[in-house]
Amino acid sequence: MNGLTSRLALAAASIAAASAAPTHGQDAGNAAVPVPPEQPPASPPAPAPPIDDPDRAMRQEGPDDDAAGPFADQPAFKLFPAEQPKLMPYLASTTLYGDQCLQQGALITGDPLSLAAQAVKTELAKYGVNYAIWQSMSYSAMSGVLPGQDGNIGYYSFNSYLTWNVFQSDDLSGTAGWLTLGASAGTGLGTDAGEQNVPTNIGAIGYPVGTEYGQQAFLYQCAWQQSFLDGQLVATIGFMDPEVYMDLNTYSNNQYNQLMNYEFINPSTIPWSFNALGAVIQWQPVDWFYAMFGSLANNTASGRSPFQGISSDDWSNTFELGLIAEEMLGMGRAVYRVLPYWGSYGGETGSGVLLNVEQQLWKGGPAGVFVRTGYTGGGLARVQNGRANFSAGLVFDGPSESALLRTEQAYFAAGFYWLQAADPGTSGKEDEYGAEFTYVFQLTETMTLQPDLQFVWDAVNNPDNDFNTVFTMQVNYVW
Repeated sequence: MNGLTSRLALAAASIAAASAAPTHGQDAGNAAVPVPPEQPPASPPAPAPPIDDPDRAMRQEGPDDDAAGPFADQPAFKLFPAEQPKLMPYLASTTLYGDQCLQQGALITGDPLSLAAQAVKTELAKYGVNYAIWQSMSYSAMSGVLPGQDGNIGYYSFNSYLTWNVFQSDDLSGTAGWLTLGASAGTGLGTDAGEQNVPTNIGAIGYPVGTEYGQQAFLYQCAWQQSFLDGQLVATIGFMDPEVYMDLNTYSNNQYNQLMNYEFINPSTIPWSFNALGAVIQWQPVDWFYAMFGSLANNTASGRSPFQGISSDDWSNTFELGLIAEEMLGMGRAVYRVLPYWGSYGGETGSGVLLNVEQQLWKGGPAGVFVRTGYTGGGLARVQNGRANFSAGLVFDGPSESALLRTEQAYFAAGFYWLQAADPGTSGKEDEYGAEFTYVFQLTETMTLQPDLQFVWDAVNNPDNDFNTVFTMQVNYVW
């Protein structure tokens, strides 16, 4: 009995062992599933690394870890950076210049002068220096000139504007500081050209050829600019030309490659002077709105020290409020500006307002219109001798598919203006009218040719003629 029991137990053990270890080739589906070994408990998550920038919570939201934008991969503070200051779009367009001067689509490309100009700009931009230089040679032929004045005048002009980036910092919500310099020069070509120019020869109070600066060279700007709030706010302090920042207009803003008559650029009703001591504050909190305020002397003559004659009796204060729309009234891009101003000139107070409009006629198209109109009362009207004005124009701006507008600088415009003098002129007239037709053709990547035709009616200081014509041929070199 005991032997049989032993043999039965041995057989049962053998069968159990065979069942637990299948032989080679046996169907794995028939095998018993082994129990996995017990897993160790999961480790607790590693603690987050400490924040090494306690100021981050104070900054405005921006790209993650500053991975994009002009402050990418820079230390918190950098001297003389090559990168441009970070500004809101409209403020950047009014304040900064880039490192490119070659214009696309020119008749002649790759000329040595253009390539050399681009090489200089590229090299200086590495040290934070960016600039624009305009030069022109003009020849004007006039009818109905005053007695003793020439009917033909040649003139050379030079204008420049430079910024030098001194520092950038991404602390304190982002700030940057840079120096600005501006200089102009001009000289007549001919025996009497130093004493004569187009407006005086025809007796106009408008300025038909805006590239004439007189027989002089002068510094019109030396100011410090500082940005705050990650580029939403810019302060400019020093002596400057407020026209660099205020009363701008895409379609009529530059006498070198757009309409030449200065009544289409900055009308005589605005009580500003060149190289004036003061400050301009620019603020753009959102893409569609901006505001500016300028407070400057208004009696500074070109080329004279801006520190002479400083007085509250000769001072202008100007607000500018702008609405920017990428599509307005079912058409294209538009900017609507209003400029109220007040102050005094020669101790006589005054105030006024200017409306400035630019409107693209269809989105993506070359056509646009502009309007400037305003009124100035009291003593401020005598700063530039303009009490009321209206100017408007139709512009076709390149590049486009049109054969005449294929180049980047191609430009055709027709404009009309009315200007009322602050006081009657030598002719007893107060109201002057003018019309201009101009076309800009791109010769090389930095040079344009601009024929221009103007008509002036009732020139305020011309008692002998009620109608004048002015034809100007201007060569512009911009780099």
